[in-house]
Amino acid sequence: MDHYIPKRRIPVTLWSDHLQGVTGLVFLDLDPSGSSHQTILERLNESSPFLPVGVGDEGRIHLVQRQRLTRVTPARQVLHSDVFARGFSPWREERADVTLCDGTHLSGLVWMPLERETQRLSDFLNALGSSFFVLSTPSGLHLVNGAAVVDVELSESAGAPLSSDAVLGM
Repeated sequence: MDHYIPKRRIPVTLWSDHLQGVTGLVFLDLDPSGSSHQTILERLNESSPFLPVGVGDEGRIHLVQRQRLTRVTPARQVLHSDVFARGFSPWREERADVTLCDGTHLSGLVWMPLERETQRLSDFLNALGSSFFVLSTPSGLHLVNGAAVVDVELSESAGAPLSSDAVLGM
């Protein structure tokens, strides 16, 4: 027997190798107590393989393979609290330039909840697998699939010259 769970409809744009900028509605669960509603990030990081999305004027339901998505971009009017919940746990933002498998380049701040104070961005990304993470750019928020990331350029350097000419003083 199926149980009805009240939903909120949140406008997003979906990006993948086969979906280039498809607009639709993601359905988020409402908390009956009203204390903590589901976020888009939580919905994307669920274990179910397919994401139901309402597409088109009629809102026809499409089941999109979650692992194939490279990123999901919430509409500009969507509240940040509907995208992800910062909560009371420690977190930090790190500047990064991200290249995705579809050739998209995004520059902004990666939001990462901290498991420990000394956590680096590389530690966070290595632990992600195919989970989604938040990237805040000047154009808005993006929820990026960790498995779709090809390259991340950090603002920090190794602290020492990397070329052999610089090391040898040439």
